Amino acid sequence: MKKTFLTLIALLFIYSAIAQNDETTGVRIPEGYRGSLELTNNWHFDENMPATIQLSTTHGVFLNEHIYTGLGFAFEWNSQNVLVPIYANVRYVFLSRSIVSPFASMRIGSYIKENMGAYSDLAIGARCATRSDLAFCIMVVGTYYSKIKYNYYESYVDAMGYMHSEYVEGKINPSSIGVRVSFEW
Repeated sequence: MKKTFLTLIALLFIYSAIAQNDETTGVRIPEGYRGSLELTNNWHFDENMPATIQLSTTHGVFLNEHIYTGLGFAFEWNSQNVLVPIYANVRYVFLSRSIVSPFASMRIGSYIKENMGAYSDLAIGARCATRSDLAFCIMVVGTYYSKIKYNYYESYVDAMGYMHSEYVEGKINPSSIGVRVSFEW
């Protein structure tokens, strides 16, 4: 009984310290509309695809202090390819009243090129909030794209010295890992 009572007192003390910290920081995640502008640098797993830059925007609502849902689109490009992902986004913020809040975010959708393919990404990061409901985020991102088909001509010289060309279909795997920074309003 004595241990239970001391545990209860300790928990009340910790809870009041956390509540007092929430009041002094003045930081909160507002419910309702939130928009963000994000910049990502991706390094692809396929050696035939160079690094890309992605500029994206997401708009949605915080359903409560922890759960965000929204829709967005992005432009991802390098010297060889341009991809346009369109996605739904879900985010869970772990510490909603802290200045620095860890979170996990997931996007699911498809991308547009000559044809469409599957797109998703998983991000883990930190949200750095201000008192005026603005925030800056930095995160590590793993991105999945379904493979992109492309066609090219391959030329070769045979043993007799004749030049031959053939039409070949190839695939690129644009899946990647990257770093994303964002500004949230």
